[in-house]
Amino acid sequence: DHSDVVVWGWLGALVFYASLLLGFYAKPRAPAPKRLAVHVTPERLHRLGVRLCLLGFVMFALVAGTRVFALLNPLAARGLIDGGFGEGGVDVGGIANYFNYAINFLIPGILLQAASWLQRRKHTSTLVIWLVAAAGIYISLGFRYRLVLLAVPLVLIWFMARSRRPNLFIISIFLVAFVLFNGLIGLTRAYGRGLDLTSLEQGVDLYALTNKGVSETGVFLASSGVIDQTPSLRSPYVGLQPFVATLLFPIPRSLLPGKPDNSYLANALSELYGGEVFARGSAMLNYAEWYLIAGFPSLVLISFGLGYLLRRLWNWFLVRSNEPFSQCIYLLSASFLYVVISRGYMPQVVMLFGFTLAPLFWLYRRSSTPVSAIQQRTRLSRNDHPSLPRQ
Repeated sequence: DHSDVVVWGWLGALVFYASLLLGFYAKPRAPAPKRLAVHVTPERLHRLGVRLCLLGFVMFALVAGTRVFALLNPLAARGLIDGGFGEGGVDVGGIANYFNYAINFLIPGILLQAASWLQRRKHTSTLVIWLVAAAGIYISLGFRYRLVLLAVPLVLIWFMARSRRPNLFIISIFLVAFVLFNGLIGLTRAYGRGLDLTSLEQGVDLYALTNKGVSETGVFLASSGVIDQTPSLRSPYVGLQPFVATLLFPIPRSLLPGKPDNSYLANALSELYGGEVFARGSAMLNYAEWYLIAGFPSLVLISFGLGYLLRRLWNWFLVRSNEPFSQCIYLLSASFLYVVISRGYMPQVVMLFGFTLAPLFWLYRRSSTPVSAIQQRTRLSRNDHPSLPRQ
């Protein structure tokens, strides 16, 4: 029961949000663009998206073996895997985690294909096949954040492509349906083995679905407790441990056996719940982890830095808002805030960023053209990029 310490959770959330706003408004002016995606056609967007999907699927299938085909159907995956289907993955040693994370490439890949489809209505079957495959695999794996990152940007880019404000009624229906669907997954998922519908044989009601669909409320209560007990003898401030763990996280443990793990989080949660066994499976929100570093000063500084980065992203998008490629980057970045806030483990958040958002930024830079080079061509027409200065 954390009801007596919930005030600390609200205080942490308030400090986090206020500091984030301060960082966001610390950089009010948008600089002139240096690179623009002038020559990225819808067809090129589609090709880039397909290549990302293929790369992610092939890398994941390499270590998953034929199990990847069982995962395509979350309702049948458990039976197929128990029946022996799914052997034969390649042993890549300590870098297997990279291949497992590569399945996240399907998220930006599908978003690029959707942006292309909204402009030309071409390659419909390809988009649908990748969308169904990604949804099936993500449901079978059981990590619901992937479904959030897949679904939310697709809904938003549909409105953005039509220059329409999201309809509140439609969005409300979507959110309710999404929460209930997430609750169903939460009740039936067997990580990496699809859905186990036998767990519903005793019946399920609306309350159970809703409660499981918004299970992050339990994470909020745990975050409140951690902030309340820190600092103490058995739950001290952890200093730079999250930053060191983040820097070393990409290095395989086979190459660096002594690299830091998540013990700084596990220790705080174990103290809260009265033992490691009782704390198993628990988590905390981002601002609780940031508070663990050095109290409210570290929470303020990191939140301010995040707000500053978000303002840079917003300024970057303002001068490129008509580019479908930039729309994909901005909308997926905004959706990724769900991961940043809900997963209070900095190393994992940075790793997920590298396999979900970083590919889009890298592809944009490779596909864009310096503004100075565009201006030197002296062939600007009314169809050129609207952010280009006129001479």
